[in-house]
Amino acid sequence: MKIIGILILLFFFSCSRSNESNKNFIYPPEWEPHKAIWTDFNFEPYNAVPNEQARLKLISILSRNIKTKVVYNNDSLMEFGKEKLKELSANIDSLEFIKLPYQSSWMRDPLMFISNGEQVKVLDFEWSCYGVYNCDEDQRGLLSNTLQDLKGYEKDSTGLYLEGGAIEVNSNTIIAYKALATQRNPDRKIEEVERILLDKLGKEQIIWLDEFPLIDKPMIKIDQFIGQGANGHIDVTTRFLNDTTILATVISENDRDKNSLLSHDYEVFQKNLAQLKAARQPNGEPYNIVTIEAPDYSLYEYSTIMTEPVYYGLLDEESREKISLGDSIRFVPALEYANFTITNGVVIASEYWKEGMPESEKDKDEKLRAILKKYFPNRDIVTYDALPINWGGGGIHCRTQQEPK
Repeated sequence: MKIIGILILLFFFSCSRSNESNKNFIYPPEWEPHKAIWTDFNFEPYNAVPNEQARLKLISILSRNIKTKVVYNNDSLMEFGKEKLKELSANIDSLEFIKLPYQSSWMRDPLMFISNGEQVKVLDFEWSCYGVYNCDEDQRGLLSNTLQDLKGYEKDSTGLYLEGGAIEVNSNTIIAYKALATQRNPDRKIEEVERILLDKLGKEQIIWLDEFPLIDKPMIKIDQFIGQGANGHIDVTTRFLNDTTILATVISENDRDKNSLLSHDYEVFQKNLAQLKAARQPNGEPYNIVTIEAPDYSLYEYSTIMTEPVYYGLLDEESREKISLGDSIRFVPALEYANFTITNGVVIASEYWKEGMPESEKDKDEKLRAILKKYFPNRDIVTYDALPINWGGGGIHCRTQQEPK
């Protein structure tokens, strides 16, 4: 009888373990505990403004709070980076350096992790260079295969063309731009895209916003404004602060008429805000919407002449019909406050005000810090000047991807 009792216990224990292993995989909200956070440190010759110091500062801050996995492909650059990280008081013991045979920048986009509470898998999307560039020479899409081969991660493929920065989640809901989803996947109906995302990310519903701002559009934006961007990433503008609260970007009435780019994006953000206010949680309740005013774009633009090295070779035929070599252009960074990173014990965000700027810009910095402190009271709020990263077309959040526990 004793042996039978033991066998029965073992049977139920085995069933329990099997059920645990078969739990659905989900993409957890960013505020859930992390095992590690991924970032990169590679050459980025296409940046108009050097950003190595800003990227190293981000790595340093991360390393003091969580195990940080740094992907790189150039030994001499990484040795330089390691010395600078020591000067920045990084926690060297929490850093893991992973060399890949190719460049893999902007870690948010080619890499996502899903978890069932026991196991972590790589969630794989097809890569299309933000739906803009020729992908023949951009190998970021190989990252999931490489991690499967080198690090033993299992991979779950979606079959969709998408990037990590295009998706924002809480425990049960996804927010994304419909224009991005359809542009990246022109051969699929939006209902099919939605079904796949809900299934693979383990969510109940999607809030689709129709239109994204031009500040995130790559190359020519409007008139003579030009710059980098991710072509519709939600994490530039709209973030969950918890399961019931959404942070939404707006442009102030004082800033809206300062140039045509601000005027355009003012209207886009108002449409987004209306859609967010009309959205409902799965239980039918409205969301609490908190707004943050965007930085005044006009304070960060600079005028220059379109020359061959400054992106002209990346313009498509339609853009080249609008602007020629020798034309005057107004170059702008992809800057917004919503592009912050949440990880264990800390939220890392951008600050933009500098001495000589209007006090209204300083007020925006302070409002963001107050919002983050209110909604993440048990985490340190660390802000720093990440504008050099913005010039490359993204921000702090774009440079990181969390690996959940």
